[in-house]
This record gives sequence, C-alpha cells and structure tokens, in this order.
Amino acid sequence: MHRVATSYSRVCAMSGFSLKKSLSAAAVMLLGCLFFTRLVFPAKIFDKAAKKQLTTYLYDICEWIMAREQASHDGQIRSVAGDPFSLQGNLARVLIAGSELTKNGSRFLEEALRWCDRFASQQQRVVTSQGKEGGYWPSAQAGTVALAENSFAAAALARACEYADAGRRKNYRQVLERYALFLLEGTQLPGHSSQTGWIITQGDDAGALGTGTEKAAALAKPSTASTAGGASFFAQLYAVSRNRQHRDQALKSLEWLLKNRRPNGEVINFTDGKESDAAAFTAVTLFAEAVQSASYLLEDASFNERLGTDLENTVRQMMRIQAENGLWGEGPDRRGSSGVATLLAWYYLSFKADETIPQSLDKFWQNLSNPVHAQSFGVLLHPISTAWMGLTTAEMIKPGITFKKQ
Repeated sequence: MHRVATSYSRVCAMSGFSLKKSLSAAAVMLLGCLFFTRLVFPAKIFDKAAKKQLTTYLYDICEWIMAREQASHDGQIRSVAGDPFSLQGNLARVLIAGSELTKNGSRFLEEALRWCDRFASQQQRVVTSQGKEGGYWPSAQAGTVALAENSFAAAALARACEYADAGRRKNYRQVLERYALFLLEGTQLPGHSSQTGWIITQGDDAGALGTGTEKAAALAKPSTASTAGGASFFAQLYAVSRNRQHRDQALKSLEWLLKNRRPNGEVINFTDGKESDAAAFTAVTLFAEAVQSASYLLEDASFNERLGTDLENTVRQMMRIQAENGLWGEGPDRRGSSGVATLLAWYYLSFKADETIPQSLDKFWQNLSNPVHAQSFGVLLHPISTAWMGLTTAEMIKPGITFKKQ
C-alpha cells in the first residue's frame, strides 16, 4: 500500500490528469489492498494484527492528506485553505496522530504545524465587552461567525501545542486565550449585534453556546454543535493553560450536552435553540468528541466514573439502531458513523462494557474494509469522510491519541 501511495503522489505532481480522477484511481487501488486484508476485530478489539493493518491504513490516509495539500499548493485543485475550519483542524489532528503512530511520520507533523501557523495567523482580533483583547475567525461569507467551526479548529490548535517549539507554543497559546475571551466575554463586532458573551450563564441552558452570527445577526440560543465544540476547546485549552475557569467551562458545556438527550439516550441536535432532524449522527460524533476530550483531559476520576452510567443508554441506542451494513445514517450524515464507532470503542475500553460492542464494531469495519463500500463512504475520496476515518483509525490503534500525547 505504501508503494501505491508514493506512486499516487508522483502521478499527482507529474501527470496531466485531474487530481480528482487520479484520486479516484488511487483510492480504488488502496481500498483494494484493504479488501484482501480485511480489518476484523476479535473480542479484544485492539489485537496486534488489527493494529498493524490499521497503522498501514492510517499511513495511507496521511499520505492522501499530504498529496491533497500539495495538489492545492500546485494549483491542481481549489485551495484547501477554503475548507471549513473544523475539517482543516481534523486533518491536522490526523497528521499529528500519524506522526506518532507511523514510521517516518515527521513530515506529517511538519504539515500539521504549518496548518496551525496559518490558522493562528488568520485570527481576527477584537476588544471584548470587558475591554480585553479577544479573537475569532470570520467565515468566508460576510457577516457570519460559526462558533462550532471556530471551536473545533481551535481545539486542534490546542492539541498541537504539545508538539510545538517554545516560540510556536507561546504564539498558539496567545491565540487560544484570545479566542477563549471572545467566547466568555463577547464583543461588539462591526456591523453585528452586540454580545457580552457567547456562553449562556443562567437558567436551564447554562453552559450551552450559541451558533454565532449569520448575516450580522446574533444566533445566541443553544446549539449542540457549538456547545460540543466549546466543550472540546475548553478541555484542550485546560490541558495547555491549567486554568480552572477553562476546566469548569468545559464541564458546564458537557453537562448541558448530557442532560439535553432523550430518555433513551439519543443525542438531540439543537440549532439556535430548536430541535433539528438534520445531521443526527454528525451531532453524535460532535457529542462524542466533547465527551472524550473531557474524559482524557480534565483529570476528574469521579466525573469519568459517572460517564459510564450516564452514557450507557446512548451507547445501547447506537447499537440498537445500527444498520445491517454496519453504518449509521443516510447520505452525508453517514460520515458520522466514524465518530459513533469511536464512541463505542472508547466506552468499551473505559467501562468494561459487554461483548456486544466488539460485534457492532466488527460490522462497521467489515463494511469499510470492502473497497466498494469504502469508496461509497468517501474514504480517500472526500476530505470530510477521510478525516473522520483517520481519527477513528488512530483511536483504534491507540485510544486517546487524537486527544492527548501518549
């Protein structure tokens, strides 16, 4: 598989074919290799044979990310700098994990840190409602600030701090602290509604974050995606800052997420305070990111123990509604299947759950190790699908690796 990935990079750089066509051909070859070495998980989930296969899989995903970045730099495809912030952050996290888990991964780390440098430099500085210096990242669409996108990307930047040199780390931390103040204290953005903070501090929705702004109008009612992003961000920032306020805010946001589920454990996707039927499994994935960030980074044994009880109904609900093909959801929302699989594996390892979880995971991997199904899912073809699969693959190899340095 490594030879295929290398030749693919050369083809992208030298041939006259479009990257999209080259990408499709390369993906078929790579996924064909996976088909002949099916990723089958025994009851233990993470045995050595499976880890070896998954490490090869992760390496190829990282090479695909690198080739895509190079193709963007060479002008063969549109600039990847226009990708959603959360996608860029997830791709960087995959590369960071790949730098630790694969051989000769220093190139992957260098590319991830280049993204961090670029992202940090794009922050727009503002004065908060308390007169302090804050910062955020405006969307390409005028008048739009997407807090979920900002927060998940900022969480990835915080994740990279452990790998940065002293100068970079200092810069990243300043950027992260400015964004934290923007969330906590708000600002008067030019042409926007005034906000004294994006985090709800009182009432039943305390701890939740609003959506952000759209057409310069504030959307301040609870958003599941924004709240999950905020919880993930503050947990990652706490690992860097050791500031109790950051830790407490992560827990408050997670508390809102936990209590705003249905009695059967189903995660509800709120958008500007209203329930939405769209992107249900994407919402589960974002919820799972927040839960695992808190579990790995907040160092609260009693809270972690409580998660085992609180999340049992969510885990059982996910296994109950898993399709026969091993996936969850339809259309673009199927991409959330990766995050559901990660949540199940984390829960199994953390709380010694029953053996039905490995069976559920085996169905998932049986599907994704079939080249036709994997291509349909978007692995090594679509950046969002590939990023989520990269994170899930890394977590299957070494649980926690995409959240903290092991």
